[in-house]
Amino acid sequence: MADYIPTKDPEFDLWQDNLVDNIRQFMPIWGISSEEEQRLGSKQSLWKTAFSKTSNKQNRTAADVQAKNDALDDYKKEIRSFVTEFLASNSLVTDSDRTRMGLTVKSGTRTATPVPTTSPLGTVDFSVRLQHTLHLSDNATPQSKAKPAGVHGCEVWVKLGGDAPKDASELSYLGVSTTNAYTATYEGKQANTMAYYWLRWVNTRGEHGPWSGTVNSIIVG
Repeated sequence: MADYIPTKDPEFDLWQDNLVDNIRQFMPIWGISSEEEQRLGSKQSLWKTAFSKTSNKQNRTAADVQAKNDALDDYKKEIRSFVTEFLASNSLVTDSDRTRMGLTVKSGTRTATPVPTTSPLGTVDFSVRLQHTLHLSDNATPQSKAKPAGVHGCEVWVKLGGDAPKDASELSYLGVSTTNAYTATYEGKQANTMAYYWLRWVNTRGEHGPWSGTVNSIIVG
């Protein structure tokens, strides 16, 4: 099987998040037990902690970098073992599943993660004071909660107040949702302000799809 694991740390972090998210979502269908998933999850936790400590190049130490490299090597070994045992030859896991996770299909050729070509749809639940919950779907399959193939999550950007944004330079980044919902919380001083949201898919390689249309709602105080 060709090597499917990204070599650069930021790309690997996005890729492994997508892999583990899929495993946790579909493990009952694929016959994977919670004990087997927890073994992988424990290695993921060690990686995420170590990687976070090295994200700021000005504050990290040589020991932090070594700990990150050790956690990465250990995690990659666990991933390879897990994929070989539970995903590569599991008849319940389809080639479409493997493509979505950025794995290699049985032909032995690496399946490239596609760049998103569709955009998210969002609806805003403003029923909670000073809070917006965006419910997300894809504009190609609006009745489904599933993300497009190869997508890690939905980036959420916002402009507060004024006229609706005409350019992405007017927006501020809020975060990325790997599920079908994202919650933004505001301060009291922002009550009665209009929030304008732009959304876009990001795949497991960090590549972006097109922007959504503007989704807007008042922040209820």
